[in-house]
Amino acid sequence: MARSVFAGDGRTERVTSDLRLTYLGHATVLIELDGVRIVTDPLLVDRLGPLRRAGPTPDPAAIGDVDAILISHGHPDHFHRASLRALHGHPLVVVPGGLGARAARQGRRVQEVTADDSVQVGAVRVTAVPARHGRWPLHPDVRPLGFVIEGSTSVYFAGDTAIHPGMARLAGRATVALLPVGRWGPPRGPDRLTPSTAVEAAGLVGATTVVPIHWGTLHLPGFAGGRWGWGSFAAGDAFAAEAAARAPGLDVRVLRPGESTEIRT
Repeated sequence: MARSVFAGDGRTERVTSDLRLTYLGHATVLIELDGVRIVTDPLLVDRLGPLRRAGPTPDPAAIGDVDAILISHGHPDHFHRASLRALHGHPLVVVPGGLGARAARQGRRVQEVTADDSVQVGAVRVTAVPARHGRWPLHPDVRPLGFVIEGSTSVYFAGDTAIHPGMARLAGRATVALLPVGRWGPPRGPDRLTPSTAVEAAGLVGATTVVPIHWGTLHLPGFAGGRWGWGSFAAGDAFAAEAAARAPGLDVRVLRPGESTEIRT
């Protein structure tokens, strides 16, 4: 099921049982698990350089206080400093090694991690895991990461990554997977998943439920229709179709930006 996370008066509720996921667009997801509220790769603006956002621009006040922010890598559509500052509460910002000093300039508590490092956030444990993706030239020392969030259930946030053999190490630790399936530009660029390889990745990590992310949000003016094949605005539904054909037992939750889903734990 999918529904808006926000009540009509703009309030949000702190979830104390089950898992609620709200897709806020691109790689930004609000994860509410065991009373802990985590935001991934926050991008809370209506434009980024030449890119424009389709759909609602997330309102930090409506999101409410968060306990942690996870940053997967240094690309500006994932490590967006103004969005880090805009989120409410006193969250711990968990970043890849080499990004700590830059993140700390935003006035937040920061924890640098490398693959296999863990951080406790309330009732859940967050563990960094490897990812395969290009590095931002301004941050060449920052290795991309994914994260596994473990509590009464487990969530794998892949960040931005291509398929790689190390994903098989997550089998049994990733009940729910947030997998990037789209892109906003031409095929050339850093390694990343496609709707097809995302189905393979779901199998490698052993996920039973997948929410496709990194689609339906950013576009270059004049290219909003996804003219580049598996472009952003077709990618979520393309992933669902691939999964239905190749992994019919997989529970796929396709969310548009601003929609939520709840998963019983």
